[in-house]
Amino acid sequence: MRKNNYQLFLYLFILFGIFLFMTQTFPTLGVRLKNLLNCTDRRLQLEKIQHGEYWLLRNYVIGTISSTVGCADTITLTTHGDYTFFEYLPMLIERWHAPISFALYAPGYDFKATMRSIDFARNCLEESLLIRDYVTFHIYFPRSDMPAYVPSNIMEYPSWSYTCDRPAPYLNVNPSSTYRSAKNMTYPINVGRNIARKSANTYFIFASDMELYPTPNLPQKFLEMVERNPSVYLDRTSERVFVLPIFEVTADSIVPENKTHLQQMLRKKKAITFHEKVCVSCHRVPEQNKWVNATDTEELTLFTHSKREDLFKYWEPFYISDNQEPIFDERVTWEGQSNKRIQNYAMCLLGYDYFVLHPPFLVHTPGIKHYNKNDTRYKYVPAMNSLINTVIRPEYQILYGQNNKCFI
Repeated sequence: MRKNNYQLFLYLFILFGIFLFMTQTFPTLGVRLKNLLNCTDRRLQLEKIQHGEYWLLRNYVIGTISSTVGCADTITLTTHGDYTFFEYLPMLIERWHAPISFALYAPGYDFKATMRSIDFARNCLEESLLIRDYVTFHIYFPRSDMPAYVPSNIMEYPSWSYTCDRPAPYLNVNPSSTYRSAKNMTYPINVGRNIARKSANTYFIFASDMELYPTPNLPQKFLEMVERNPSVYLDRTSERVFVLPIFEVTADSIVPENKTHLQQMLRKKKAITFHEKVCVSCHRVPEQNKWVNATDTEELTLFTHSKREDLFKYWEPFYISDNQEPIFDERVTWEGQSNKRIQNYAMCLLGYDYFVLHPPFLVHTPGIKHYNKNDTRYKYVPAMNSLINTVIRPEYQILYGQNNKCFI
């Protein structure tokens, strides 16, 4: 009898132990990294504020999950555009599957088209649930070109109505029909980039462009790499960012899902390095050929690193960062070009290291870009180059120091 009681007691004790083990709450990757990075969680909240010469509706429409995501739970992709850029959003969110901070330029009556486009994207697409969960929209416009009406919050504009059985309001837009075109306004690309960056509530960000599609599951794999080897981020003698190689594919191609698929397309000449036909030195990474030939892997690793000097003095990489690098200079425009090179010049002066990741990469929306001597933007370039050489470069040398190896 005693033996049976003992066996019963032992059996119950084991069951209780299993129950405690199964119900114990173990720290998630985000919680573990939060302690490692010593970052602070922050909710997204609507703000109506001035940003230089612009009015900004920060967090005007907030992604449900992004609103309360932990600072180290994931990575925020920060990007920019106007309402005609919405055509790229479905594929981008499908591949990113994490918070996106999207700054939209909407002067004058472009504001209404922007709101209709947000409505349509959040309600009428296969990806609408992901967009409602993860994409937070910020809207900005010049004080000189205000919309006629700005609802106080998201609850006030359903009457503007999207209609899902009609074409998306952002597709097949006649460029001359936009307010920006009618008023002959340039696009303040770096204002949007900075707004999107400053609005992110995660420790790591990926400042990118809407037309660039990352390989799937990048945020999770990057954070796993940081936890697996904290020294890649924490133990350093200089600031660093983490670069993704960029490629473009032919117009009749699909965007590759993984490195193995990309390699096949490169061998068949269906893919090339980004801007290879326009500026071959702008987007090649150090040891490019070795990176291309390296075998695809599940784990994300650091492949190589370099300064933005010598062969890479005109490099314009896209990278994951801790959002502490210099802001983008807001005096330049998309039309005047050089909008990323100035920031990378500042980072060169500060001695940043650029670590190239493997195997993730970016692919531009299909279509190979070629040099076009008739591009209307070129008329803005001389004045922009004059501003850079006579004003911006001397300012940056005062602020960040001098280094003859650094170029704009």
